Amino acid sequence: MSRKAAAELVKELRRRPGNQGGQRILVVGKGGVGKTTLSAALCLLGAAEGRRVLAVDQDAQQNLAYSLGYPPDKAAFLRPITQELDYIEQRVGARPGNGWGGLINLTPDVSDVTERFGVRIAPNLDLLVMGGVVQASTGCLCPENSLLGALVRFLNSKDDDLIVMDAQAGLEPFGRTVADGFGTALVVSEPTFNSLQVAARIAKLSRDIGMRRVDLVLNKCQGSSDEEKAKRLIPETLFDAVHPLSMDQSVRDNEPDVSPLIENGGQYMEAVRRLAVSLVR
Repeated sequence: MSRKAAAELVKELRRRPGNQGGQRILVVGKGGVGKTTLSAALCLLGAAEGRRVLAVDQDAQQNLAYSLGYPPDKAAFLRPITQELDYIEQRVGARPGNGWGGLINLTPDVSDVTERFGVRIAPNLDLLVMGGVVQASTGCLCPENSLLGALVRFLNSKDDDLIVMDAQAGLEPFGRTVADGFGTALVVSEPTFNSLQVAARIAKLSRDIGMRRVDLVLNKCQGSSDEEKAKRLIPETLFDAVHPLSMDQSVRDNEPDVSPLIENGGQYMEAVRRLAVSLVR
């Protein structure tokens, strides 16, 4: 797919948005702060509550499957959508370079999308692996990522559905096309100066592109002093809420799999539960 063709397809998809139903959460932050762990925890909690959940992995590391408890021997061979663009062209009903006379169409059912591109983790939990730039000198995948972001934006979903995207690390992939399908941004940060500075910049970008809610998730906290540090370094007006997540040995003991924590609990999972409840108020 050429850059021009991908850009044209993005424009068409943006003209035909889906119903934007359900709860849609974009999890962002610098690398290594715990984005994938949080994304998996939110998805597993939602599925345990009986909601239909779509987990979207946009990170080039493609580790969300492991965190969701998918068998490692199978997770290692998952093929991202960035390598299946012919299927995307077929799915939307238009082939780049052949004109745009027909209507672009996506079957308005999340489970139907994942039937082609996704992996069934549980009866009501599916994983969609988007992928990213995973090899040097392979060329920029910005057009493809823009296209995939538009596809997520176009998905139709029911009011109780939950869609969580584990976004690529850092600031570079963050943009309007990727974020358009999401109403809430959870900016994950550790209580360190560098991490909090990146979180502040991401929060500003989130506001600039019109995200309705932007919350700070302060991960790996070791006490109230870490929360106070975050308040000193980041203006309170940048975020709608701050959610501290305590250091929890059970997370490290089970890493990368988050699924045992759903039943076993612990400080981390209890904090994530409170976070999830606050997002639906």
